[in-house]
Amino acid sequence: MISSWNGPSPGFACRIVIAITVGVAYASCQPTQGDAPKPSPHTTKSSVQPSIIELPEGNAALTQIHTNRAQFHPIRVSLKAQGGKILPNENRLAHLSPRVPGRIVAVNVNLGDRVRSGERLLLLDSPAFGEAQLAYRKRRTAMRVAEKALDRAKALLAEGAVGVSEYQRREADHENAKAELYEAEEKLHLLGMAELEIERLAAETLPHAEVAQVFLRAPFSGEIIERNATVGEVVDPNKTLFAVADLSTVWVRADFPEQQVGKLKAGLAVEVRVSAYPETVFHGTITYVGAVIDPATRTVTARSEIPNPDRRLRPEMFAEVTLLAQEESVLAVPRAAVQQVGSHTIVFLSRGPRRFESREVKIGESSTDYIEVKAGLKEGDEVVTQGSYALKSEALREQMSMGGPL
Repeated sequence: MISSWNGPSPGFACRIVIAITVGVAYASCQPTQGDAPKPSPHTTKSSVQPSIIELPEGNAALTQIHTNRAQFHPIRVSLKAQGGKILPNENRLAHLSPRVPGRIVAVNVNLGDRVRSGERLLLLDSPAFGEAQLAYRKRRTAMRVAEKALDRAKALLAEGAVGVSEYQRREADHENAKAELYEAEEKLHLLGMAELEIERLAAETLPHAEVAQVFLRAPFSGEIIERNATVGEVVDPNKTLFAVADLSTVWVRADFPEQQVGKLKAGLAVEVRVSAYPETVFHGTITYVGAVIDPATRTVTARSEIPNPDRRLRPEMFAEVTLLAQEESVLAVPRAAVQQVGSHTIVFLSRGPRRFESREVKIGESSTDYIEVKAGLKEGDEVVTQGSYALKSEALREQMSMGGPL
C-alpha cells in the first residue's frame, strides 16, 4: 500500500526556519580575511612588551631600590638649529674705498693687523683732491679780501665818502665770499679731511706735494680682514681697498625648522659650539628672527650676538647652535629612572613590595635632574629611581634564560 506524503508538519518547518536563521546570523558575525579587526587609532603597541619582574625575598637589590612618582616639573626646552655659521658683526664692519681717484703712494697696514680709530691705512696722491684744497685756499683768500673791502666801505660810509648803495654792494660781495668758502670747506670734509687738516690749509705756503695727498683712515678700532691695495696702483671710488671688522662681538646665523617658529623670539639665550673648541660653550642672545620662511629649505633664520673678547670665534666658522627656550611644565621623572635597552627606553614601575613592571616610554627634553616623558606614563605613576639599573640587569638575565621579551 502506497501512501502519499502531504509535506512536513508545521512544527518541523518552524524548526528548519529557526536553524537557518541562526546559521546565517552566526556566519555574518564571523570576520573574513578582508574584514580583520583594525586597531583603534588611539591604541599604541610598544615594541617592548611590559613584563613583571618579581624579586625573591632577601634579594640584595631590594635594599637599593628607591621610587619616585611621575610629576610635572618645569624644564627649559632646547631647540637645535639645522645649521649655523659665524659672521662679522655688520654694525662693526666697514668696506673702505677712496673718496677721490688717485694713485696709491704708501700702504701702512697688512692683512690681519689691528688698527685704532682714525689710524692712517694708506696714502693716496690725488690731483682731484689737490684741486679741491687749492679751491679752498682761493675761496679763503677771496673771503679775506671781501672782509677788508666791507670794513673800508663801512668806514667811508660813516664819513659820508660813499653812498649806502656802495656799502650794500660790498656787503653782498662779503656774503657771497662767505658762502663760497663754506661750500669749499664742506667739500673737503666730504673728501675725508679732518678739521685740523683743513685749518692747516690756512698757512701762507704749503709744500706742493702735500696739497694733493689724502689719507684713508680707519673708521673705528678693529682688524684688517681684507686688503686690495698695492703701491703704485691707480684706484677710484668704485674699488674697495680695505675691510675693517671689530671682532670683539660676532654674529651667529642659524636656521631653524618652520615648525619651531612659534618658539623663536628676540632675547632668548643661545649656546654655540664650534669644532675648533669642542669643550667650550659660547653664550649669546637672539637679536633678530627672520620675517620670511626660506621656500627651499622651509627654515627661518635667527641671528645671535656673541661676545668674542679673545677673538677665538672667526667669521665663516660652522657652528652648532642650541636655543634655550622658555621653561615649560611637563610630565617628567628623575634621570636615574630611565634606562636604555638596545634602541628602547624603559622605566620600571613599582607593582608591589617585590614586583616591578618594565614599561617602554618616549622621552623628550631633559634638565639636570629630570627627563620629560611624552608617552608611556601618567601623572602619579610610581617609578623606580635608584636601583633601576639592577632591575634592568635582572630583566635581561631573565630574558636570556627564558628567551622571552623584556
